[in-house]
Amino acid sequence: MQLNEREREFLEYVCTELTYKEIADKICVSVRTVDSYRDGLFKKLSLKTRVGLVMYANRHGIVSFS
Repeated sequence: MQLNEREREFLEYVCTELTYKEIADKICVSVRTVDSYRDGLFKKLSLKTRVGLVMYANRHGIVSFS
């Protein structure tokens, strides 16, 4: 599945301990926009939780946990 640049950036932040509000502040968007990114990725990747997003990012080399 191909992710656009903004989706990848959001996904990288999801893999941190930042809250969705803090992620919104970091990427200069509203919390509603962050919710939209999250929900869009849930649908696009057939996932249901933030943990699922983190696991996807790790499996596909978007982030790495050492």
